[in-house]
Amino acid sequence: MRTTSIFVLGLVVSLSSAASAQIAPPPASAPLAPPMTAPAVAPAAPPAAAPVAAPAAMPMAAPPATPNVAPPALAGAPPAPEGETDDRPRGFAPQNSLAGSVGLLRMGSAEVGRLWQLRLGLHGEYFNTNRMLIEDSSMTNGGDTNTRLQGALTFGLTPLEFMEIFGAVLGSGNRNTRCQVGVTPCTREAGWSDPEVIKAFGDLILGTKLAYALPSGLSIGGELGFRLMSSVGGLSFSGNSTSVWLTALASWNFQALEPQLPLRAHLNLGMYFDNSYNLPLYDANTTLYSRYVSSFAYGLGKDRFRLALGLDAPVADLIDGFSLRPMVEYHFEYITADGDPAFAAYGPKCVPSPVQACRNNKSQMWLTMGLQAQILRSLTLMLGVDIELEAVGYPYGPPLAPWNFLFGASYPLDVLPKVITRNVPVEKVVAMAAPEGLVAGRVVSSVGTPVESAVVGVTGRDHSRVVAEADGSFQSVPLPPGPAELFVTAPNYENATARVDVVAGQTVNVLITMTPRAPAAKITGHVVDETGKPVVATVKLAGPQIAETKTDEAGNLSVGLQPGQYVLRVEAEQHLSREMSASAVEGADVPLTIVLHARPGVAGVTYKDGKITLRQPIAFKANRNKPTAELAPGAARVLDELVDLLINHPEIRQIRVETHTDNSLPPPKAQELTDQQAQTIAAYINQQGVPKDQILTQGMGSTKPRVPNLGKAGKAKNRRVEVTVTQ
Repeated sequence: MRTTSIFVLGLVVSLSSAASAQIAPPPASAPLAPPMTAPAVAPAAPPAAAPVAAPAAMPMAAPPATPNVAPPALAGAPPAPEGETDDRPRGFAPQNSLAGSVGLLRMGSAEVGRLWQLRLGLHGEYFNTNRMLIEDSSMTNGGDTNTRLQGALTFGLTPLEFMEIFGAVLGSGNRNTRCQVGVTPCTREAGWSDPEVIKAFGDLILGTKLAYALPSGLSIGGELGFRLMSSVGGLSFSGNSTSVWLTALASWNFQALEPQLPLRAHLNLGMYFDNSYNLPLYDANTTLYSRYVSSFAYGLGKDRFRLALGLDAPVADLIDGFSLRPMVEYHFEYITADGDPAFAAYGPKCVPSPVQACRNNKSQMWLTMGLQAQILRSLTLMLGVDIELEAVGYPYGPPLAPWNFLFGASYPLDVLPKVITRNVPVEKVVAMAAPEGLVAGRVVSSVGTPVESAVVGVTGRDHSRVVAEADGSFQSVPLPPGPAELFVTAPNYENATARVDVVAGQTVNVLITMTPRAPAAKITGHVVDETGKPVVATVKLAGPQIAETKTDEAGNLSVGLQPGQYVLRVEAEQHLSREMSASAVEGADVPLTIVLHARPGVAGVTYKDGKITLRQPIAFKANRNKPTAELAPGAARVLDELVDLLINHPEIRQIRVETHTDNSLPPPKAQELTDQQAQTIAAYINQQGVPKDQILTQGMGSTKPRVPNLGKAGKAKNRRVEVTVTQ
């Protein structure tokens, strides 16, 4: 199969004699074998990355595009007729190539899609073979086994009749297995460093194409494209690995001739400036096997001249809504860059031998054949295959896959809907409507105060609701004469109704009285400071309903609520804030006593740049000169400041309380003590309203002294509490 290039030249299209001289097939491609002068090599590959195929599968490198002339046919072809019922063009609509631009499978055509048409496609590729990259008798099966699966999400948009914007998001996975003979489990050759599976996700193709229609079915165009490769070890694109291509396009539509033939010919000619070899960083210890396998997995290549010839035969509407398009492409590429010096043993000075294969040609060729089926004049399904004819020599990049199975689907969307104008005769009917009347009035409570924002509607009539003003006044929508029933709703009031007789051409006045709804439950209490003095505070409640109230001068709190569990936040000037939970029980009062602590003049706890600092220590009591887990006097005030800080900084979602002690106790006892101290702190601030899941505790024992445990001063510094923000 690697020696059939001359046969394919005759099968696809005749090239000029000059081109034929360049395309003459060099020696057949061969797997990498150990060089005579080099030790056995083993593969080393960077992490998985580039989802691009080897040069044979070049869907992203040079995706030519397709110009659009009004209908979705080549320039010069007669416009496709529109259906009488659905106004959609008949005929085979332009489709994305595997790189996103309008074309065949791996090459572009000098056309674009319909104006303001967005084309989306999903394409995949698969192959599996033995001894393609490495041939070595010391390995099972005589070499490697390689499997590759890759795919692309392609897109294209036609903002102008002569211009297309296209792109693709790429991904791939390549598995290369090679095992030494007689070694179990599977063991690679000595010195290998490439993973068995290399994955590559996130490569991006972006490009644009211009096309112009000439007489007699000929169209010409040009395409500029970029391929941005994702970094091997980072999270962004690798800038110095970005590749660029420039391609001249020509297409000839034989459907524009007489007699018409359902056949089109295409030519692509251009340069691909490939920087993908900058993606991996090989060091001096990377073996030849590793370089070769990883370069194939990442789809690396070198600068090259490219030529592609193609034929397609769009056979439209074999049956209503079903069209077919068979196609064939011939691809020739010639490397213009220097070879990789690491493969010098396989280069121009290579001497063939029983253990070393030579392949140093700079050209590669392959054939792509496929069939597209368009159903329902929109959805298009595709099957195809790449067949390798010749691969480049080892110094000039990885080889082509012997065969590559292609499959995919695409679908076009019209971004701007088509507006169709038709003259439809309308019989004008004039009917005399009966005069309507209005209802106006006020909504008040049982004690005569206005009910603001009450909603007044008419029973059995849609779109009749109006909202009362601040003084309770309202005016209805126009209503037909006769009896009508008004219904009124308002928060915290029982629903009310009123019957009125609407008079044609007049406004009827009505007064509607609403009865306040008694709250089902109530929370009461008293807010004081640590001395028992009343505090005027603001209380915010969150639960089955949201409410906010203030205590009176005596610190008394009383608020009616729906039954359920509530969280209360209590705030007062010159006092530390506090949160607590309370239950509102139907038919019962829930009395609370809430003690607020005065805010200190100098803060003992501060928060800055995401860090909590305890400027005052949190101390514990001592029993007979032995430390305990009981909070010392004054520690509660510091913890109250910590609670206040957490309440007023909701961005702090979780903290960790670490407790430390000195070396006065044996390590197990020190660990047990600090665990208990951390739990004591967590229990206190939880009691003050901080949720349990917001507090992590960690007793550190005596494992992390701040200073040497020398003397009372040193040991005192090591007995400490630290609070850190974890989320």
